[in-house]
Amino acid sequence: MRITPIRYVRDIETSNRFYAMLGLTEQAAATSGTWAEMRGDGGGLGLHIAAAPSTHRDAGAVSLQFTSDEKLETVAARLASAGFAPSVIIDETFGRFFTVADPDGYVLQVNEADEDLQNISYETRESAALKR
Repeated sequence: MRITPIRYVRDIETSNRFYAMLGLTEQAAATSGTWAEMRGDGGGLGLHIAAAPSTHRDAGAVSLQFTSDEKLETVAARLASAGFAPSVIIDETFGRFFTVADPDGYVLQVNEADEDLQNISYETRESAALKR
């Protein structure tokens, strides 16, 4: 299981330049300008446009994203059997994921590692998703 913090920002390009000055390198970005993935020697950081870009109410928030090597159904079943309530599994351009609240009510996202999708550029995945 890998973890990636997601920083919600007002402007992806501006934030990308800032974190690049700290030594992170962009690994992938959405052509829509809604997110970017940054990497450094010690880990990674996701940048995601704030949900309300006109007000930026959630700009500055941080969430946690986990990437599982197990099938999501296995992880979700384990959480459900322990009394947690994972969401339905959603299929997105980057792969499948579900969300679940931790014991304090903070919502986490759990992604499934998809080697096939990881070997395809984001632009190709995004283009295919737009044709649906």
